[in-house]
Amino acid sequence: MRALLRSHRSWLCRPKRVAGLAQKLGQIDATSAHAEITGKLAELKVRQLNEIMRSCGLTQGTGKAHKVAALGDYICASQELALRRFQDLHQRHPQALSEAHRDMVPKEVVSIDIGFRNLAFAHIAQSGKVLEWQRVELLKEANFEPWTLASVVEAFVSDLLPVRNALTCTYVIEHQRFRSQGSAAVTDSIMVNNLIEALLYANLRHAGAHIVAINPALISAHWGLSDDPGSMESEPALVADVSPTAKPPKIQRSKRSECEQTKHVASLIAHMDEVLNEQKQLTSTQHMLIQQALGKDPRRKRAVKGSARDLSVLVEKGSKSLSAMRETRRRLIKKERAVSIVQSWILDSLARHASSCDGGVGGGEAIVKVVRQHLDSLLACGAEPLGPGRHMDFPLAIADMFSHEKKKDDLCDCLTQGVAWYSWQRNVVDILDRYGSSQQIITTPI
Repeated sequence: MRALLRSHRSWLCRPKRVAGLAQKLGQIDATSAHAEITGKLAELKVRQLNEIMRSCGLTQGTGKAHKVAALGDYICASQELALRRFQDLHQRHPQALSEAHRDMVPKEVVSIDIGFRNLAFAHIAQSGKVLEWQRVELLKEANFEPWTLASVVEAFVSDLLPVRNALTCTYVIEHQRFRSQGSAAVTDSIMVNNLIEALLYANLRHAGAHIVAINPALISAHWGLSDDPGSMESEPALVADVSPTAKPPKIQRSKRSECEQTKHVASLIAHMDEVLNEQKQLTSTQHMLIQQALGKDPRRKRAVKGSARDLSVLVEKGSKSLSAMRETRRRLIKKERAVSIVQSWILDSLARHASSCDGGVGGGEAIVKVVRQHLDSLLACGAEPLGPGRHMDFPLAIADMFSHEKKKDDLCDCLTQGVAWYSWQRNVVDILDRYGSSQQIITTPI
C-alpha cells in the first residue's frame, strides 16, 4: 500500500474533501482506471501507438512496453487534469467523459523560449488571439551568482510574465539541453539557461501554475523545420564502384569512400546555400508586405548574398570543416523557416483585419489580394494552424512590434511552440474520448 500511496502523491496533494477511507478506495479505483487505459493501449500495434504519441507531441521512445506505459501515464494524468478543471469550473461531476475532456484544453497558454540574453514568451488565447508577445533581455552576459539569477527571474515572473492559475492556463517551457551539437563541453550559456529554467519552474510552481516541458525537436518536426537537404537522413548511401569479382584493398576502398563522402557533403552545402537564399528572399518579401499592410513605407528589400564558393573550394576545406558548415546552414534554414511561418500567420491576420475594417489596415482590398496571392506560395504550414476555420489573430500593435523586432527568430520560436502545443491538445481530447477510463469520474471527488 505504501508503494501505491507514493504512486499517487499528486492525487493526494489536492484538498482533502473526503474521509481517509474514501481516499484509499479512490486510490484503488485510480489504479484500476490506469489498468483499464493501458489494457486498451496494449491491444494496439506499435505503428498505431507511434501515431498517437506523435499526434500528442510525445517522445516515442523504443519498445512497445515503454510506449504503452508512457502513453498510459499521460492519458491518465490528462484525464485527471480535465476532470479537475471541469469540477472546479462547474462544481459538479460531468454527465459524460467527453463533457469533461473539452475542459482539459486551457483557455490560455503562455509559451516560453528560454535564453538569458533573449528570453521570449507568447501569451495565446484558445481562440488563436495573441494577447502578449515579448522578447526580454534578462542578463547582458552569463552570470552564475545565485542571488542575481534568483532576483532576475523572480522580477521577470512577477513584473512581466502573465501569471495565471492551473485552472485556466498552462505554461509551456522549452526544455533546455545539456550539450551543444554533441560536444562534450558544457558552455556557460547552456549552464545559465538550465539554471534559469529551474528558477522559472520554482517561481511558477509557487504561484500554482500548471507547467509542461517541451522537447524543441518535437516542435521542429511538427512544423517541418528540420526537414532540410543537409540532414543526415537525406544523404543517400554511398556505393563503391567495385565489381563482384574484384576485391580492392580495404585501405583503398576506405580512402575512396572518404573522398566521395567529402564531395557529397560539399554538394549538400552548395544546395543548402541555394535553399537558404530562397528562404531569405521569401521572408524578406513577407516583411515588406507586412510593412505595407500596416500602412508604413516598405523598407528596402534585404540583399541576399549568393554563394561564392564552388565545389572544389568546399572540398578543400575537409570533412570536419564541412560538417560545421552544414550544421550552421541547417540552423539558419530552420530559423528562416520559422520566421516565414509566423509571418504568413501575421499576413493572414492583417488581410482579415483589412477585409473586416473596410481598409482600416493600410492596404485595404489591394493588400488583401496581394497577401492572399502570396500565401499560396508559402510552406505547407497552412493559414489555420489551430484547425479548420481557426486562424491566428494578431492585434495591430503586436504586428507592428514584430515588424520592428531585430531578433525575430526568438519571438517565432516561442510562438510556434505554443501554437504546436495547442494543436496537439485537440488530438489529446480525441485520444481521451477513445482510450480514457470511466472510473476516473469515481476517483475525482468534488
